[in-house]
Amino acid sequence: MFRYSIAAAVVALVFAATLFAADKEVKGTVIKVDAKENKITIKTEDGDKTYDINEETKFLGPKGGASKEGIKDDRLVKGAEVTVLVAGNNKTAREVRLPERKDKDK
Repeated sequence: MFRYSIAAAVVALVFAATLFAADKEVKGTVIKVDAKENKITIKTEDGDKTYDINEETKFLGPKGGASKEGIKDDRLVKGAEVTVLVAGNNKTAREVRLPERKDKDK
């Protein structure tokens, strides 16, 4: 009985470790923004990656200010250089760091 308890504890620890896996930062160029499906696709050194966007995803400007538009922000366009903080599940974007706005006057 004691062995089963130890085994169950080890399994629980391994499972908990995968749930709380560290977020990672991914830099790349925006290829596609799908506001309907709440997904963005970026080109990285490791190839094209698509990430889910949810209500908890934060969109931040280069100075740290939060975007009110979220996935519909005008800086999130094809060709934009972004940094994505990816959740431990490797599918969901926790944070998208946007580039500076381009002057429309130039």
